[in-house]
Amino acid sequence: MKATRIRGGLVWLTAVASLSPFGLNLVIPLDAALQSAYGYGPFAAAAVSGAYVLGLAIGQPLSGYASDRWGRRPTLLAGLAVAAVGGALSAMAATTTGLLIGRLLAGLGLSAALVVPRASLRDLSSGSSLVHGMAVLSAVFAFFPAITPVVGWWLFGWLGWQGTLATLPALVLIVASIAAVNHPETRPADTAAPRLAGLLVIWEHRTSRFVTLAFACIGGIFFVIVALAPPALRASIGADDGRVSTWLGGSCLAFLLGNAAVARAADPRGLLTLCRLGVALSALAAVSLLSTSVHASAGGWLAALLLYSLGHGLVFPSCVGLVMLAMPTRAGLAAAVIGMAPMLTGSMSAVVASVLPGSATLRLAAVVMVLTMAGAMALRSASQLPLPSPLLEHRPT
Repeated sequence: MKATRIRGGLVWLTAVASLSPFGLNLVIPLDAALQSAYGYGPFAAAAVSGAYVLGLAIGQPLSGYASDRWGRRPTLLAGLAVAAVGGALSAMAATTTGLLIGRLLAGLGLSAALVVPRASLRDLSSGSSLVHGMAVLSAVFAFFPAITPVVGWWLFGWLGWQGTLATLPALVLIVASIAAVNHPETRPADTAAPRLAGLLVIWEHRTSRFVTLAFACIGGIFFVIVALAPPALRASIGADDGRVSTWLGGSCLAFLLGNAAVARAADPRGLLTLCRLGVALSALAAVSLLSTSVHASAGGWLAALLLYSLGHGLVFPSCVGLVMLAMPTRAGLAAAVIGMAPMLTGSMSAVVASVLPGSATLRLAAVVMVLTMAGAMALRSASQLPLPSPLLEHRPT
């Protein structure tokens, strides 16, 4: 495969992958407006993000199975169709139930927009080029969370909350129309025939197993922050919705720096080291949040958000790259499992955090600390094992 084709394909795959973080972060500036419109409490407020993340988590195994069984292209088109329906339902929902069902369907459909780009990239590349490509793909989880809350806040002032929610299905339909004409089928002939037991494929590789568990914990923190940080910032330091959007969006630029470091290194043998550094930064973020829960501080909040985002930026592409490199013939299922793990962990942790006693900041800090400790333990186990034998293979390009 020529390098020019890989680069051109990466641009398109990055555009497809951007739909998922856009849909997630679009609701951040709408938090207060949605609560006012539907009259729901803190639990339902967390569920608006949680339902979307749960849809992503549930949908990824289905997308992974389908992409290995029927191909990358039909899986992507089917997922975008479901996402368009769910996004439209969210924008038009008359009740909280309708809003949550719509968000669930949108996440379910856009799971394909996460799985297919990663699987297709694995089809096209390997070794250092795959590590570099994964870092570029994961950069959308920095860029779009950085700009989407600000863009959403601007759209809200112009279109209202319903019009803002409607931008998601509109964008999905645009991407779907382009994909219907131009998205190539990249599934290689040697792709293993998918079976239900294949969903446990990562468990067969001990190193990949612990890397996935570490990623589930550290990556899951991101979804807890999305769900709990807005009310915590308002209660702790009196931040308004515009300030919340700017801080959460701006902190994701640190995630972009972490991705850039991984892309620059692009060495599969150094990925575990980058993971360890990312977990250490997450631990510092947890300490800063605990301190802020005792003495409310804007500086403490900024430090926590930036430290975690930088650490997450190192962990995200490193863990995904490690697992995808180890699964050359099961790329769809591997992409599904590694992608599902942090979302499932994050959605469940956000629900648990929402019912814990104490201030919003203290509840957030407690969950971040527990998840960071669990991630560190899993990564320590992975570091004590040899790398899987397929890890350093290079496919002809």
